[in-house]
Amino acid sequence: MKTRLGFAIYLVLILLAGGAIAIPSISDHSPASDPTSIVGNSPDFSVNINETANVTWFLNGSLVKTDASVTTSEYSNDGASAGEYNLTAKAQNANGTDQYIWTWTVENEPLSITDFNPDDTTPESAAGDTVDFDVTLNQEATVRWLINGNEMENVTGSSDSYSNNTAVAGTYNVTVIASNLNGTDQQTWDWTVSNATNESLSITGFNPADTTPDSTTGNAMEFGITLNQEATIRWLIDGIEMDTETGSSGSYSNNTAVAGTYNVTAIATNVNGSDQQIWDWTVAEAENDSLEITDFSPEDDPSSVLDTYQNFTVETNQDADIEWYIDGDLEQTNDSVSIASFSVDGEELGSYNVTAIASNVNGEDQQEWTWAVVSRTYLSGDRIWDADANQSLDYTWTALSYSGFYYDLDTGEGSETMTVHLESDSDRSIDEGDLEYETTPINTEFEYDDWGDYQVVGFMAEKYFAGYLDTTEFADEVSVMSDGMLSKVLIDENDKKSLYAGSSLTLEDGYALNIVEVDTDGDNVYVTLSKEGSQVDETIVKDNGTYVYEADLGDSDDVAIIAVHFGNIFMGTEASAVFIDAIFQISDEYISIESGDSYGVMEINTVSDEKITMENEDSISLNKGKVASIMGKLKFIVADDSVLRFAPFVDMSEAGTYELRGTVAEEEFEWTPLNFEGFYYNIDEGIGTEKLEITELSDRTIDDGDLVYTSTPEDVSFEYDDWGEFEVIGFMAEKYFAGYPENDFTDELSLVSQGQLSEVLLDESDKTSLISGTSLVLEEGYALSIVEVDVNGDTVYVSLTKDGDEVDDDIIASDGTYVYEMDVGDVDDVPVIAVHFQDVFQGTESSAVFVDGIFQISDEYISVESGETFDEMEVTSISEDGITMKNEDSISLSKDKEITVMGDINFKVADDSTVRFYPFVEVQTSASEALEIDNSEVVTEGTAMTITVTSRGMAVSNATLKIDSKTIGSTSEEGTLRYTPDKTGNFTINAEKEGYVSASSKLEVISAQDESRKMTIDVTPEEVYEGTNAKFRVLKAIGGEAIEGAEVTFDGKFIGNTSKDGNVTYTVTEVGMHKVTASKSGLLDTELNFEVKELAAKFTFTNLQISPLEVRAGDEATISVNVANTGTAPGNYTVELKINGTVVGSQEVALNNGNSTTLEFVHVEEEPGTYIVSVQQLSVTYEVLEKSGTVWYVLGGIILLAAAGVGYLFTAGGWTVEMAKEKINEFIGSIR
Repeated sequence: MKTRLGFAIYLVLILLAGGAIAIPSISDHSPASDPTSIVGNSPDFSVNINETANVTWFLNGSLVKTDASVTTSEYSNDGASAGEYNLTAKAQNANGTDQYIWTWTVENEPLSITDFNPDDTTPESAAGDTVDFDVTLNQEATVRWLINGNEMENVTGSSDSYSNNTAVAGTYNVTVIASNLNGTDQQTWDWTVSNATNESLSITGFNPADTTPDSTTGNAMEFGITLNQEATIRWLIDGIEMDTETGSSGSYSNNTAVAGTYNVTAIATNVNGSDQQIWDWTVAEAENDSLEITDFSPEDDPSSVLDTYQNFTVETNQDADIEWYIDGDLEQTNDSVSIASFSVDGEELGSYNVTAIASNVNGEDQQEWTWAVVSRTYLSGDRIWDADANQSLDYTWTALSYSGFYYDLDTGEGSETMTVHLESDSDRSIDEGDLEYETTPINTEFEYDDWGDYQVVGFMAEKYFAGYLDTTEFADEVSVMSDGMLSKVLIDENDKKSLYAGSSLTLEDGYALNIVEVDTDGDNVYVTLSKEGSQVDETIVKDNGTYVYEADLGDSDDVAIIAVHFGNIFMGTEASAVFIDAIFQISDEYISIESGDSYGVMEINTVSDEKITMENEDSISLNKGKVASIMGKLKFIVADDSVLRFAPFVDMSEAGTYELRGTVAEEEFEWTPLNFEGFYYNIDEGIGTEKLEITELSDRTIDDGDLVYTSTPEDVSFEYDDWGEFEVIGFMAEKYFAGYPENDFTDELSLVSQGQLSEVLLDESDKTSLISGTSLVLEEGYALSIVEVDVNGDTVYVSLTKDGDEVDDDIIASDGTYVYEMDVGDVDDVPVIAVHFQDVFQGTESSAVFVDGIFQISDEYISVESGETFDEMEVTSISEDGITMKNEDSISLSKDKEITVMGDINFKVADDSTVRFYPFVEVQTSASEALEIDNSEVVTEGTAMTITVTSRGMAVSNATLKIDSKTIGSTSEEGTLRYTPDKTGNFTINAEKEGYVSASSKLEVISAQDESRKMTIDVTPEEVYEGTNAKFRVLKAIGGEAIEGAEVTFDGKFIGNTSKDGNVTYTVTEVGMHKVTASKSGLLDTELNFEVKELAAKFTFTNLQISPLEVRAGDEATISVNVANTGTAPGNYTVELKINGTVVGSQEVALNNGNSTTLEFVHVEEEPGTYIVSVQQLSVTYEVLEKSGTVWYVLGGIILLAAAGVGYLFTAGGWTVEMAKEKINEFIGSIR
């Protein structure tokens, strides 16, 4: 009992001694009080601690810095934005924690004027002199200029100037006030303007010097004066004003005065006075000059459009009678005149001789013209140029008639024109310089009207931004076009959008405008602009203000590329919002143009702020059936016909929506395939079937029945000529099969007469070879199988299947046509498939057939019946002669409206007081059907390689592959072909397939003995775990030299190019085997297979202990165990405490890999006995004794008294911790 009592007292003293050890304390801190600073400048925060501790700094609760084992710690932050922050310094060690908290206020820098001019605040000037005032600010602000309290200018910027040269004599208070969220500053001048002492105005010279000049009728007389200063000059004859000009000199000329005497006066006036010069001019009659026509118009033989006026004018050297003749018939007489005009219209198409005969007593003279009256489309207006259409050899395409050129319907302005000069109707070569292209910028309104206007320009059939105007509200006037730059307009919209603090407005080209914070008054919003996630700009925008971001575009500095208008800014009690009602953005990526640049066959001649001109630098061939590339997406398609017929078109292979429009109309009009690209047109045969006509237009209304659509079937040739012809019809801008005339394989029949139309699926004449057992794949699930060729090679047995089921079989002779007929609606036995077998071949080892003609129409048809309606149009008749439709109700051409007329055909109407509109269809194209080739650039001779052909990321089967000009095979269903090169050298792989754009790729085949081209891949570390970085190093196999710029993939995914050290680092995330490949131009591809191991936590347990080993029932026992994470990743684990196999407690432990900790459990047993304690695989026993008696209560009292005594010893008694330890040791020694 004595031993236990002594041990208990000993523990009490130990606890008391430990409790007396000092905790860390922040003894000093700086700043001493809560600081205030401005943005960009930070106070120096510091703390001093009375003992070594870890100091952690928190800004608004977020950890910003940690100093370990220090007695002094410092922190500063000059990147804090305006606001109020809680900054906490926390000192902590094993003895405890202390902290200090500052409330730190960061304010924006106050606005101030840092410089001004004039330096003299009491400047003086004379009336008429220009005085410049300017200021420089320390930040952007609104700058207001006032004279005597009246506002003269209001701008935004970090500097500004104001000039005045109109102030009259007097004294003026000139004040500039700068203001923004950060305050207000101003500068004041007292400006004195005195009267100017100006020289009086006077005429210093005049001509003619003789003030009484003479001349004869018809001869010009020149008068002129010179002044000592600029003035307004008025010229009068006999008191009647003839001309007015401004300058320091002036002149007047007259050759029309008849015989007589005239007073000629020149009067000069300005603010400094007036002066005048007078001549008395005598004009005498000319002495019997011969009559001559001295001028005439037009200078060349004219042509005019049918039903328009042509004007002719002649001018003579004296009065005469002038008679006008057309083809010898007198049409008009003008008596005793020196100028006469003749206007004529109403003549029919053709050529006419127009003659003007002038006569008087002095003789006779005449002028003749050959006048051509031409159709509306003689010079321009149709997209198709046709040698048989009586069109000019100098023909122009404009935006009115060619939908590829940019056109602003609202303003009625087009930008681009292109003119061809042909030498004859059969000229199949456009000589150098004979194709002229010109484009001019046009002014267009922003969608947000308050922003004013900007300039756009069409260039190579695409729309570009050309510049800002002086009417642009948010930008200075600039012409990027004149600087040789054109930029795409990405956004121009005025749709309203709402955003909230913390949200972003996503723009184009990777830009985003971030709404950071709305001020408490709801008047301003703080925004930042980022590109690809990186901040590039920040500013504060006012309510109803415009955010503008400027960047340099080539040689054009500070071009506004983004403008966003904030219509309203709202700050509520619980939420804030901003409302954006306009966005404008142009691309910061531009195309550069300058004189001499070539685009396709065209070369730029001039680039200015007024226009861009180009002409062909080489001749352009218009061979039959050719597509000629002109420039960019602009091409010519040429008819495969002996008659020259060609037209421009835009390549639409790139994915997107394309508008095909007809000629713009402002009155009654007729559209055909020649002027409406949306209608079906067979350019090879010059055949179009559709026509849309407005027969009468009443203001903006097309009354019912006045819009008439007709389409007439036409015979066109099969691609396989020997078959003859079939009937085709355009219907609502789509191509359909209408019927067969009698031809090589069928009798005459008509689908259209029965109200049925079927789509033409195939019409080909390409030669294709097939072998026995293969199939010719057709459309709509059909396939024609080559079953067997007879032993004589004269016939072939074929089977036709649809969706795998046989529907027909037949035996076809060489040079025969297989025809499959079926009922289509109400028409029986319609040939829907025809295949011509040119030849049938039976060899000793194989057989083949050669197909050179395929035609197929759909077995699914559309039905068209009289009385049926298609949107606005009603079918009024349908027969074998065609289809007619009319509008059943009136159509209103309201401003800014799109009207669905029928099917895909629409009207688009200008947002203008003038009725202006055009028909259009929209064609949507998917991603370009362009082939792509993937192959190793360098391979070893004799080693098989894989060539893969894709389009839009998908495998392309049956693509023909060629090495140079030799075909090596076709791709499989997987889009691949295995190929083994059999000779060394450099080659070109070509991939081709009908309906796709061909592709090419380079291939180098090297000798198998050439080791210099091989690469290897090393990986570090040797063992790679998931979630860790692996470094791949690419080296030359011989010499181990690092390879820079090698393209590295991980399981087929590109992960980067190697550095100059040959390295690429990549974070691996998936466990298992992986493949890394490396490729570089000129070297053989290489690969490496390696394993990524799992990254996981592993917990081990040691040193399970119980304290004390003996404990009374009802008393606490402390159980401790050491836990370590010996795995490869951080992790969590639930540790369970079991007593006699029963879980009595648990704790969650979280450890980084390589770390350990000690867990403690406190447990109480109420019954005496022996207990087994276990944690995981560890176990230990301990004894629980019976509960103690009164002695323990006495002992407890003693302990309390002892504690009080010890407290006294440490305070009044002056004991230290060391003295206490020594006394405890003495006491323990005495009771042993």
